[in-house]
Amino acid sequence: MSYYYSYYIGYEEPESGLIKPFGPFTCEGKIKPVLERSRSFASDLYESFYSISEDRISTELRKLFEYEDWKGEKRVDVKYLPFEELPDDDFIRKGYFLIDDVQAWEQNGDDSLFYNMINPTVYAAMVKNELIFGKNQPEKDEEGGEYTKPNASEYMYYAAPQYDSKEYESFIIKQVIGMLCDYDFCENKKIVILETEG
Repeated sequence: MSYYYSYYIGYEEPESGLIKPFGPFTCEGKIKPVLERSRSFASDLYESFYSISEDRISTELRKLFEYEDWKGEKRVDVKYLPFEELPDDDFIRKGYFLIDDVQAWEQNGDDSLFYNMINPTVYAAMVKNELIFGKNQPEKDEEGGEYTKPNASEYMYYAAPQYDSKEYESFIIKQVIGMLCDYDFCENKKIVILETEG
C-alpha cells in the first residue's frame, strides 16, 4: 500500500492564530495538493513540519481535512510550516560528475549521477594529485577485492536538476504560492504550507 505526502497552501489569521486553507481549489470547491509524493520518491521536507494544536484548527480546515479514525474519533492530522521556513529552492546541482554517469543521465535519467558528485575544491586537489603522482592505482577493499578510485580525468563539470530533493519540492510550492497570492491578501496574512500524509 502506498504512503503519500501531500502539500497544500494555507494561511494564519493574524488576530486569532487560526490556520485556514488557501488552496488551490477546483471550481467545485475541492482543495487540491500543490504537490503529492509517494514515500519512494519524496524528500525529507515533511520532517520540517509542525503539528497544529487543536485550538488553532479553523472550521474551514476541519471541514476539508477532518476524518474519523479506526476508534470512531474525529481527527484533523494536518501539519504546517511557515513560508519563511521553506528550504532554498535551488534544485540544480552543479559540480564535477563522472563522465559515464553524465552519459547515463542524458540517455535515460539515471539518478546515480549524484552519488559521485564532487565540488570544485576537491576536483582541483584531485587534478593536482594526478599531475604529481599519476593516476590512481588499484587498491584492496575490505573483502580483498580490487578497486580503483576514479581519477580526475574521469570527471567533467556539469549541472543537473535533482528532482527528488527538498529544494525541488520547495521550488514547486513557491511557484504555486506566487500564482495564488495577490498583493492585498498576502500582504496581511502569514502564508503557511499544509502537509498531510498517509
